[in-house]
Amino acid sequence: MALHIDDAALLDRIATILADDADIDTLPHAGPDVVITDRWPSPGPIPAIVLSDAPQGSAAIRAGVGGILPRDVTAPDLRLAMEAVSRGFVIMPRGAAGSGQDPAPPVPTDPPRDDLLTARELEVLRLLAEGASNKLIARRLGISFHTAKFHVASIAAKLDATGRTDAVAQAVRLGLILL
Repeated sequence: MALHIDDAALLDRIATILADDADIDTLPHAGPDVVITDRWPSPGPIPAIVLSDAPQGSAAIRAGVGGILPRDVTAPDLRLAMEAVSRGFVIMPRGAAGSGQDPAPPVPTDPPRDDLLTARELEVLRLLAEGASNKLIARRLGISFHTAKFHVASIAAKLDATGRTDAVAQAVRLGLILL
């Protein structure tokens, strides 16, 4: 895996953290798999991990950041994050998503529409993301099986999804839920 790191001090710190990993190239590279930075990157085709101690949460994700890690990240956590981000996953520390303290960077794309789904549909969507069946959704929310099935169909239609899994994937892309 190849990394791109602009800042020389940050490059030294990351090289020290990853010194024992021969599969990771931290030298300037023409086609890096992941960009590691300590400032907001410009959205681009290469996923970026931002090292920051300030919780940035969903605003960072909407701005195109592939991951957020604390500045004092450990080597195993950094390796795991790089692998996940290079495969298209988004990572952040627990609690950063709903911190409410997100700085407001320029957002390159339209922010997710909060009014796209009802509050009940968002509850159903979160359960879908956990892999719950219609029967389990009905049981957890205290609704009938048919009502749960209706909500799942409504979510899929509103998100233009082909099924349950696609609905969850679309919701993640739109920033409606985080996995």
